[in-house]
Amino acid sequence: MAYKKTDFIPFPSDSEQVLANLEAAYDQWHQSRQVLAELPMSMFWQGKSGVEYLAVKELGNDNATTKGARSPETEARFAAFTEDKARAKQRSSDADSLIDQRARQYRALRMPAMTDGQGELLRALDVAGLLRNDLLVVGTNAFAAYETLCRVKFPAGNEPTQDFDLAWCRGSGVSLSQASPAAADRKSLMAVLRSVDPTYDLNRKKPYQAVNRTGYEVELLAAPSMAPLPSSESFEPMVSLVEQEWLLKGKAVFSVVATQRYRACPLYVPDPRWMALHKLWLAQKPERNIQKKPKDERQGLVLLDACRYFLTDLYPMDIDFVLELPVELRDLFNDWAKQAGYKPSM
Repeated sequence: MAYKKTDFIPFPSDSEQVLANLEAAYDQWHQSRQVLAELPMSMFWQGKSGVEYLAVKELGNDNATTKGARSPETEARFAAFTEDKARAKQRSSDADSLIDQRARQYRALRMPAMTDGQGELLRALDVAGLLRNDLLVVGTNAFAAYETLCRVKFPAGNEPTQDFDLAWCRGSGVSLSQASPAAADRKSLMAVLRSVDPTYDLNRKKPYQAVNRTGYEVELLAAPSMAPLPSSESFEPMVSLVEQEWLLKGKAVFSVVATQRYRACPLYVPDPRWMALHKLWLAQKPERNIQKKPKDERQGLVLLDACRYFLTDLYPMDIDFVLELPVELRDLFNDWAKQAGYKPSM
């Protein structure tokens, strides 16, 4: 089936400004939280044998280490830390208030929202430098970003899901690693999950999946070209899934959406054209869970039509794009184009 342009519901006229304002507030929050993450957890004076030493705890559960006796140098270090931390906390608090205000405006317009749990997880991944650099959001959770990119509500595609899929992208063309801390300094995915919820643990029967005490699942997928993952990662994603390679092509999308309770949620998702064809391919994959195939097909079709109607400048589906497709995806594209009456431009 092909969707008509009238099947898509346009966002309200003031949505553009609301989306931009929410993203700006989130950017302020993100910067302040990254500063806080890079600072030691605490710094204080510790007496020993009648001498005061500057003690530093890098993390909350670390033992404090001393950095020298009280002196002009250590006093200056302590003062700089105190000032930097207070400033970052204030900026974070100010951004939180701004986000609440702007997320309420966003929600009043009934634009796509994420759950608060998903938002908390993605904010933590973004602050840690993993989202946008090492990880993409894939699967159904990506569709809120595509709707905000197109400024329309899709007639299908953004159905609720009880799990969360991420794809490893470090070193690929869609990674923004130059804009983050050095890869070696980043936390592992499991460390970030446990910072949000310490009950997350690896599913030993499915080592590509982490599960918390409520049964919420986070899965890590990886293309063959991404193998092996860094030794610091406890996840062991299946690296034989050739379809994951397609999600590392084109231009990834960054978007900030609101959560149900007025927080901000960052999303970094694959190129919508490649995601659409990836979904159509999954709908025909013999090994795919048969219950998921109808949803895969709906999502693929609606996203191709969204690209056709709303993203021709940013994500053209022209002859150059078609010639770039592998044979199995080109056939799917041609089948859709014939049914939809779409002719790629030169």
